[in-house]
Amino acid sequence: MPADITPHAPIDRRGIDIDDAVALYEAIYTSDNIHIDRAAPDFEYRYRAVGDQDVALATSAVRARRWGTIDPGTEYILAWATGPGITLDTASSDPIQMRAGVPMMYPTGRAFEFEALPTTQHLLRFGGEFLEGVESARTGDAPTRLQFTGSPEPEALAILRGAISESAGALLDPLTPLPVRRRANLRVAEAVIEAFRPIPVVDQRRGGSQTTRRAQEWMVAHASEPITISDVAAATGTGARTLQAAFQRHVGMSPMEFLRTVRLHRVRAELLRPERSWNVSDRAIAWGFTHMGRFSAYYASQFGELPSATLAQGRAIRSASLASA
Repeated sequence: MPADITPHAPIDRRGIDIDDAVALYEAIYTSDNIHIDRAAPDFEYRYRAVGDQDVALATSAVRARRWGTIDPGTEYILAWATGPGITLDTASSDPIQMRAGVPMMYPTGRAFEFEALPTTQHLLRFGGEFLEGVESARTGDAPTRLQFTGSPEPEALAILRGAISESAGALLDPLTPLPVRRRANLRVAEAVIEAFRPIPVVDQRRGGSQTTRRAQEWMVAHASEPITISDVAAATGTGARTLQAAFQRHVGMSPMEFLRTVRLHRVRAELLRPERSWNVSDRAIAWGFTHMGRFSAYYASQFGELPSATLAQGRAIRSASLASA
């Protein structure tokens, strides 16, 4: 397989055995409490999914009533059903009735109970760190857990549906080149964030330690300033080597790699909402990038497109917005 193709193999499971279906869905939803009506006539199920660790697009069809518990873990799941009959969070005081064809977010950060009639459901499953990074870029705050409540306004819902429709081809093709898939992942993630406007949730367990959390918050707050690893260590009251080790253990990257990622996201957020006189170099320099060649390479690797393409997209959105005002 070429190096620029996502390595995640697609899933396509189908059958008529209820026990096989229960085992599959309990594995998918990290559950040991999923039940399927054994009296269902002509039972059949199919689950298909393709994607990577950031975004996976799935379709689930079950010809039987089912109920039980779903635990999304650190994932965020956007779902829409082809028909009525799915209720989420049934044990709560405010259960959620899914409306046919209307995307909605599953409850996040906790297990919840559900009931469902025979129907087909489409899902976009987002890796937690990925979607939290997209929201961090929008707000300029440190990444944290997100809570999704309510439903999008009609205009935001139309934009979300458009983003999903335009990105579906790239998401569904397992041979989509990695840069193209990254663009599609980012497109649908940004649309979900804009549509639902999640609420940040303070979670001290995230980030792995108080040291890394303080360092992340400090770097986000000072991302536009010249920063060295010594500056971050001094700000958090720890040694540089200790900080490096904590980041590798809890964040999976070095402090300077984290800072670079924050800066890249901040550049992207500004390119998507450009002022009339902005250009790529201006924004890159404003966020601490002094070598344009390396900046463009980092940007393309992170987002799957050159910064000039993002700026063109931002200007098109701005022009359309002004024209409709």
